[in-house]
Amino acid sequence: MNCDKAVSEVYSFLDGELTGVRRSQIEWHLRRCGPCAQSFQFEERLLLLVKRSCSDSDEVPAELFDRLQALIHQEATEGTSGD
Repeated sequence: MNCDKAVSEVYSFLDGELTGVRRSQIEWHLRRCGPCAQSFQFEERLLLLVKRSCSDSDEVPAELFDRLQALIHQEATEGTSGD
């Protein structure tokens, strides 16, 4: 498992959509790769924030949408390194 593969499955991992074997492979990688672990933690916190913020409405508030876009852009431009 390398960083690109782990990060490409971040949402499937967080949503519990992976097989036990694949989940174990990613967990093993996260225990050994600080940058990926930080990225997964960020995405997990982001998902929780979105769920809390949008629980009463089907629409994402414009301010939240703008902040999320900025954070996603920042994360994409910074990237990760390592295995």
